[in-house]
Amino acid sequence: MRYTITRLSRLTFVLPASAMLLALLAADAHAQGQSQTPDADPFAGGRWHVEFGLQAALEAWNYNPSHEELYCLVQGVTYGIRDGLVFVTRQRLFYVSQRANDSRVLALLAGLRGRVYHRGRASAFLGFDFGISDAAVASPPGGTRFNYLAIGGGGMTWRINRRFDAIASLDVLHMSNAGLAGPDRNPDIEAIGASLGLLIGF
Repeated sequence: MRYTITRLSRLTFVLPASAMLLALLAADAHAQGQSQTPDADPFAGGRWHVEFGLQAALEAWNYNPSHEELYCLVQGVTYGIRDGLVFVTRQRLFYVSQRANDSRVLALLAGLRGRVYHRGRASAFLGFDFGISDAAVASPPGGTRFNYLAIGGGGMTWRINRRFDAIASLDVLHMSNAGLAGPDRNPDIEAIGASLGLLIGF
């Protein structure tokens, strides 16, 4: 079977939703069975977390003829390198609303997230991701299907219980092909967006 970007996008929505449901059920059962389980601090060294989230972003400044809106499903895994610093790898599936044909963009990114403030249940952080992407339709128009991504910003986590943390962030997103197809085919997307999600410790 040929896995086009359209088929991959369907799998990307269905599989993470199923995995999230199973993870929630398993974590709840585990928490009930072991009340002494230590807190899964999302910034603790040596701890793993899975992350699920939603993001919406609007093009903030426009260097191409089109205006883009991006809606994104995020799935990822984090690992604590040391207390206060975690390695993050994430998959992002974007729906890009743009002039002419809209597009779906599948992106793979990796980066770091560092805690800058902690008080009670709340932690503030700064983070960045870098990665690559493949689009169903050139995004933005006049560009190419392949693009590089750089995403940076800051946010907050909030402890819900021993296993779960809510996470919210405000990010700046840059998408372009770095001129690989020539300077006349390198429009970019510069967008600002907010995200909301859930971190699950295991």
